[in-house]
Amino acid sequence: MKTYRSLHALMAVSLCGLASCTPEPPATETAQSEKSVASVSSAASIDKFQAYTKKYPESAKITQNHATGHVGNFFFTHWKDGGSTSLSLDKTGAFSVSWEGGGYNYVGGPGWHFGDKNREIGYRFDEDSGASYITLYGWGYDKTMPTTDPAHLVEYYILQRWTYDPSQDGVFGKTFVSDGVEYSTYRSTREQKPSINSTSTFYQYWSKPTEQRALGEDHKIIFADHVQAWADTGWIIPDMNNFDASDDPTYQVMAVEVFNPGSDGTASGQVWDASAE
Repeated sequence: MKTYRSLHALMAVSLCGLASCTPEPPATETAQSEKSVASVSSAASIDKFQAYTKKYPESAKITQNHATGHVGNFFFTHWKDGGSTSLSLDKTGAFSVSWEGGGYNYVGGPGWHFGDKNREIGYRFDEDSGASYITLYGWGYDKTMPTTDPAHLVEYYILQRWTYDPSQDGVFGKTFVSDGVEYSTYRSTREQKPSINSTSTFYQYWSKPTEQRALGEDHKIIFADHVQAWADTGWIIPDMNNFDASDDPTYQVMAVEVFNPGSDGTASGQVWDASAE
């Protein structure tokens, strides 16, 4: 996780963080066609991050080091700093991540290019060969707050499965129950580290369930419950729906993360917006 944030942001800046960056599609990507994301809200603003306007209507297989875009109505992010990892996904939100063992970091998965505190996220994972994290993951950013206040920028994780426990480095907040699942909250501080808004000092918020979520079953994350639990201890998430940061919008995805994997592995599942269920 720590390696990822430092290297991910640096890669994002160097490859696609600038408005003048126009990524070339690699030969290993598969899609029926590509077009601009005219159906995405605030399309004019998202053009600030040209990589995010790439559209794959049906499916894609991503193997290069860094890629972002949309498949159908789902945004995705895919990043690695080495090794061999691929992300396959389609317009239904079904996706699969395959990785080889080695000394590198990967994170990727589908979701949305903005966070919404009222969103309920449905998901199911059928395979997990030992990912470091399977997590709802995203950012909030408020450009009007002083950058000396770590609360102006927040990176958040709602863990579902893990092999590395981040709570050992965090300050405990509270324990609460959401959708029948008991979670505990933690907060960490990242001091002058790369982020979606260049090098910054910012907070990380964590929600960790008492027990890891089972494979092969449908689950739901009621995001508002986590936002409230964090707020109960004074941990406020800034704006999660803006394009104000320098390097990335404030996306929200169901992510698979692996760092320094000891062996080959796969994680596969599906994500959907369960707000209307």
